Amino acid sequence: MDLKTYYAPLLKWWWMILAAGLIAAAASFIITLGQPAMYQSRTTLIIGQSLTNPNPNTSQFFLEQQLASIYADMATREPVRKAAMEALNLSWIPQYTARALPDTQLIEITVTDSDPVRAQAVAAELAKQLIKRGPSAAQDDDLERQAFINQQLSTLEKNISDTTDEITKLKTELGSLNSASQITETQQKINALENKLTSLQENYSRLLSSSSRGALNTLGVIEPAEIPTRPIGPNRLITVVTSMLIGFALAAASAYIIEWIDQAIHSSGEVDRILQKPLLGEIPRFPKDVEPLSYVNDEPFSPITDSFRSLRTNLEFSGLGNTVKTLLISSPGDSEGKTTIAINLALSLAKAKKRVIVIDADFYKSELDEKFQLKNKKGLGDLLQDGKIGKECLIPLFKNQVFLLPSGTTPPNPSEQLGSQEMLRTLEMLKEVADVIIIDGPPFIISDALILSARVDGVLVVVSMGKSRRDVLQKTKSQLIRANANILGYIMNGISPKSATYYSHYYYAGVKKESSNGKITEKEIKDRTSPKTS
Repeated sequence: MDLKTYYAPLLKWWWMILAAGLIAAAASFIITLGQPAMYQSRTTLIIGQSLTNPNPNTSQFFLEQQLASIYADMATREPVRKAAMEALNLSWIPQYTARALPDTQLIEITVTDSDPVRAQAVAAELAKQLIKRGPSAAQDDDLERQAFINQQLSTLEKNISDTTDEITKLKTELGSLNSASQITETQQKINALENKLTSLQENYSRLLSSSSRGALNTLGVIEPAEIPTRPIGPNRLITVVTSMLIGFALAAASAYIIEWIDQAIHSSGEVDRILQKPLLGEIPRFPKDVEPLSYVNDEPFSPITDSFRSLRTNLEFSGLGNTVKTLLISSPGDSEGKTTIAINLALSLAKAKKRVIVIDADFYKSELDEKFQLKNKKGLGDLLQDGKIGKECLIPLFKNQVFLLPSGTTPPNPSEQLGSQEMLRTLEMLKEVADVIIIDGPPFIISDALILSARVDGVLVVVSMGKSRRDVLQKTKSQLIRANANILGYIMNGISPKSATYYSHYYYAGVKKESSNGKITEKEIKDRTSPKTS
């Protein structure tokens, strides 16, 4: 598994990812500069008397926890909000939260505001308004009743204490008595006092449950709200870092989406990962005001011409002219420059004293027929049908530098003819009179090209920058592998002309040397070496 395939979009679009992260960070920093400092005040209330009860039970805890959830919900309701605003004479109330702390009888009210004093006042008032809505907040008509109950509780507490002391005293005296009558009398007094004590305790419990001192449904503040001294936000560092990471993530996702949508090839690295074959040449874009099919012949000092010399050298290192005498040049799709490269490569080989024959094997869309007006000439199609090859079939081009076997008459079954023994025999016959045979085939989307790839010594794939598609190239590779084709490598066609400017200075110096001997003028130097861009 090639991991580079997975992170290649990140490397390709690194500038977009970096820019998105920096823009997001800068934007968040500017936004936070305009935000005021925020303060937070908190108050905590408790439900019931379980913490002060020496013998609390589970049912009390459960009930108080349920009440805490109810009161916390009440604190967020409109009646409590409006009452707090009216009490503080406010037209609005800052953002706040009220929640019951898990598994406790506690309610926490938190107020966040840009004014610390207002935050404390609102938190305290919300707690006050919540307490008012509980039964522990006695109304005026209940005060007398509560006062009477408290007076009775105090009386009962004194009677219970006195009765308990008297029982203890009699029990002490009972141990020192010897008379049976006295012992019986004292025991009767103790029993009577114990009955009285039980009655007093029952009355006390009933009165206590009716008072606020023994109620479970009560609210009290255990942590009053204070004026905060330190702001809680905005935290500019966390905000900026978070925004930057979000920017990076969104841009990285966009990079993968762009790569998925845009299947066009924009670099040789993409072709390397798909074909896993060497790059044999990089051909710059041709200027619009020149004839591309004869460019090597017309512009011998151009960087583009030199790129064909480099391609020729790399192919010779791959065995072209020796072990590889028949070379198929084709492309994954249509109009990707295969014919232009085939003719200019043939011219470059011819200038190196090679005998070159170009075969036009594209029966469907022949650019050579249109360029050289060969529609009525016999060619490959006629040869494959009648098996006879004559001198009239080979057309000399560019003053006999290159010979062309045109496509000729299109046979009714091109694929079968190209895969026949007659095609192999034709290639063997041409090998006897040529050093190199270049076949300008149809694109690989046509089955003819795949049939030819199995009949030649080597295949050269032309990939057009920004035009060839990755999915089509991947399919082409799979088909060539099934055809057992010998893929020598690939050519990147249509690269940026800027890369060619590095060579122009070298050629300028060489051509200027000719001018010193009177062989070339200064104007011709500039015309030959200046990069021509479309």
